[in-house]
Order: sequence, then structure tokens, then C-alpha cells
Amino acid sequence: MYALTFRLLEVFRQVVDCGSVTAASTAMSLSQPTISLQLKKITEIIGMPLLEQYQGTLRMTEAGVAVYQCAQEIQNSQDKLHSQIQALKGMETGALNLAVVTTVKYVIPPLLSSFCKAHPNIDVQFTIGNRAQVIERMENNKDDLYIFSQPPADMPIIATPFQENELVVIAPPDFQGPDQCDLATLANNKFLLREPGSATRNAIDEFCQTHHIKLDNVMMIESNDAIRLAVSSGLGLAILSRHTVAQNAEDQIKILNVEGFPISTYWQVVTLKNRPISPAAESFRDLLIRHSEHTPLA
Repeated sequence: MYALTFRLLEVFRQVVDCGSVTAASTAMSLSQPTISLQLKKITEIIGMPLLEQYQGTLRMTEAGVAVYQCAQEIQNSQDKLHSQIQALKGMETGALNLAVVTTVKYVIPPLLSSFCKAHPNIDVQFTIGNRAQVIERMENNKDDLYIFSQPPADMPIIATPFQENELVVIAPPDFQGPDQCDLATLANNKFLLREPGSATRNAIDEFCQTHHIKLDNVMMIESNDAIRLAVSSGLGLAILSRHTVAQNAEDQIKILNVEGFPISTYWQVVTLKNRPISPAAESFRDLLIRHSEHTPLA
């Protein structure tokens, strides 16, 4: 009977992260037969299939998800131990894995740049995705910190707000419709909205439900930048983060004065309760919280 070792868990984690045995063998500088043998060993130890083929890609079974989460937790503990030992030696090293939703991608890089300059020996991995993608990463325990404007309510997390995120109604520069009005007055216009489930869309849907407003002509676009460009081109109206709107003055977008707007939401830095926070992650979280002291939430 084989023993379940750190190495076996690492091989399994790499196969899942890389998406194939071939890619994992390259990442780990091991031959494909070696990777395949290690997968066979860990499957025999667990006694259940861990991976299956689905539409041409590898997918974890329920047992595979459990093994992957175990591998992640062990890797996280090893990373934290390494950081603590290096800190005791007077060497500030370690890793920071950060995943953020797309609406905050303009806010985080300047803060991350300051952090990297102050901590040059810390290895930073920075991932940007939509809300569903970042939640999936959280479910798989892939990162130290996550940033949302609407964290999932059904997970064991600690969420701390650090900056206000205002949603505003925008129109093309030559928009001839009413200004100084309520959203119901604009409801017959075409609105360009994010996909259902995104935090921005959830905030808009909640506002419309509260005020009994139905937007009759909606086009869904799965990118804030694409929405901003489409509005600038005259395709319709939209409701976006003021930070997104401010990124390109050449778009010549008009912010409308609409009753009840801006809608105020808050970006929040999130950690999992069951994942020990690494020194590097704690340092960056502290930076975000200190930043919030200079950025009023109301």
C-alpha cells in the first residue's frame, strides 16, 4: 500500500491547475509517464476516481475536489511556514496570491505597486476575473486574499470594506434625453448591462426592484470596458462604476443626474476563515485597510 505523500498531492494539484498531464509535466520538469504513475498511485490510495474527462477536458470528481483542497491547505501551510522562518532569519520573503473582480482592477494596481516596492522579495500572483470566476477560486482555496464589491454570503469568510465604489448612470456625449430625472423616466432607452450574477448587475437589479422599475430594452455585455466604449459610441445607456468611467477621458461619456444615484457599494478585502493568513497577505490587507482610513466610505 502506497503512502499519501506531499509529493503525490503536489502532482495532483499541478495536473488540476495546469489542466492536463502534459502541461503538469512541463511545469514540474517531470516526464509524462512519471506524472501518470503518480496520479495512478494517489487514485489507488484514495480508492476512488479523482479525475474524469468531460467535453475534452479534465474535471475533478467529488473525491478529487476533496483531495485538491487538502493539497491546497498543505501548500498554504508550507508557504506560511517558509515565510515565518525567513522572517525569523531577517529575510522578508514569501508569496501573496491575490484574486480580484474586474470592477476593482483599476484601483488595486497602484496599491499593489507600492506594496511590491516596499516588499521586493515577496512573490505576488495577481488574478483578475468576473465574480463567478473569483468565487470559484475561493471555493478551491487558491488565493490568500480576494476582493469583491459583493462577497458571497454563504461562505465562511472575513470581509473588510476598504473603498467606496459608486455606480453612476452614463450616456453618450450627444444624448438628447432627459437629465435631472429618475431612472423610470429613462427605462425605455436601451441599457447596456453586465451579466446576471455580477456584483454591478446585482446592485442594479436590487435598485430596480426596490423602486419598481423595469428596464425594457437590455443588451448584456460581459465587460465593463466594452460597455464604456459602447456607450461612448452611442449604443445606449449604462450603469457603471465611477472608477471605470474615469479611466478613459477620450470616450467622452456623459454622467447623468439621476435620482437615487450614485448607488454606493464598497469594495471589500476577503479572507477565508479556515485558511491561515500568511505574513505577506496580512501586510497587504493592512495596507488596504490603512488606505480606507484616507478614503471615506460615505
